Parts: sequence; C-alpha cells; structure tokens
Amino acid sequence: MSDKLLTTRELVDLLQLDRVTIYKMVKDGELPALRVGGQWRFSSEAIDAWLKVQHNEPSAEPARQVAPTDLASLRLTDLVSIATLQSIQDQFAQLLGVAAFITDLDGQPLAPCSRCSRFCQLVHTTAAGTASCQASWRAVARSADEGVNVHTCHAGIRYASAPVMVGSQRVGMVTAGQFLTEAPDPATFRQQALSTGARIGVDGEALAAADGSVEIVSAERALQITKLLAVIANALSSIGYQGYLARQALARISQVGL
Repeated sequence: MSDKLLTTRELVDLLQLDRVTIYKMVKDGELPALRVGGQWRFSSEAIDAWLKVQHNEPSAEPARQVAPTDLASLRLTDLVSIATLQSIQDQFAQLLGVAAFITDLDGQPLAPCSRCSRFCQLVHTTAAGTASCQASWRAVARSADEGVNVHTCHAGIRYASAPVMVGSQRVGMVTAGQFLTEAPDPATFRQQALSTGARIGVDGEALAAADGSVEIVSAERALQITKLLAVIANALSSIGYQGYLARQALARISQVGL
C-alpha cells in the first residue's frame, strides 16, 4: 500500500465500517489517526500495519520501538512523503508567484525547486553555484532563528525561510523567495552578477541578463509571503508531529501483538 493520507470516506470503503464505528475507534485509541486541518486523516502505511496486527500477520520488517530520543534522528521525509512536499511547494509557488523549496537541515532540497527563476537556474548549473546556495540554506537551517526570517543569499537575492518542527526538534526548512524588495540599479546588478559568475564559474553576462526573471516584491507582498510561509511550515510541523506520534503508537501496538 502506498504511503498517503486517507480520508474518513476512503477508510469506510477500505475497512467496510461505518463512520460512527471508525470515530469511536479513533476516540478509544484503537485506530491510528492524524488530525489535519480539523479533519481526521489516516496514514495508509499505519492502517496497513494496523490491519496486519489485527490479522496476526507478520510485518514487512521488524517493529522498532520508537522512543522520544528518536526525535533527534528524524528527517522530514520520514514523516511526510516527497510527493506531498513537492505538491505543497508547487501550490505555494503558484499561489504567490515566487520560487519555493523545502530543504533538510543540511541545506539539501528534498524536491526540485518550484518556479525557480532563470537567474537561480543559471547559478545552479555549476557545482560551485549549487554548493554556495546550499551553504546559505544550511547556515539558516542550523541557526537559532525562530519563526520566519528574510535572508540575502550569496548572489544578493532575497528569500524567506521558516523552520518545520517536530515537537522541539527542527527537521527542515520551508523557503520562498528568489526576489528583490526593490528594482535594482542595472549597473549595480550587472557588477554583482559578474562578480558572482566569476566566483562560481558561471557566465556573468548571462546572469546579468537574467535580472528580469527575479521578482520585485513590494513590502506588502513580502509580508504576505512571510505570513503564508509560516502557515505552511506550521502545517508541515503538525503533520510531522502527528505522524511521529502515530509511529510511536504503532510501535507499541506491534510490540503488544508480538
């Protein structure tokens, strides 16, 4: 069974139980469930494991007792699928008209950047350019900053990032950006593009010519971006934490069933 969140209606069809019974089982702690946006959702993997326990079937792999110390080793992709992360950042980028991407704590993107600007695409054509960007993202991910913060990357482009938390543990960063807060002076932008190109091995003139691909964001729109970014990060945090708790519950159920 592929890993996705099932609705109550889908679970009714899968288990052939009515809604009242399902809700009672959730309330009594008999059925693994997550609360997402005020609605109950059910991890298909969790339900599959639960069904195996009910039928005394062996799990595909040995059950692992999940302890609170495991939080330190959790990754965002352990809790939210890459396909889901890609869908979230695609929708976010489309809604706001800026680039969006989600990284781990090493600054490594977990899915291809959504709506990446031509300027940044050129930067990422060399290993040095990609490494410089990831170093910027890694520094932000490992900083003590809380909430949404706006940063300037090594190439002079602005972006906003918000941490994704599981409990008190940071597991990733949601980023929106590749924008400027005011129209740049052409001569100054070109000079910085030439300098950046020389440093990372990219044609500086091509970078300068890609200035039109960088969004100019007003103060009002920048504020809107940061507010929505906080909403996305909080939603992922909630999903991640509920997933972590569900895995703990499943581990306990599996141990009891052994």
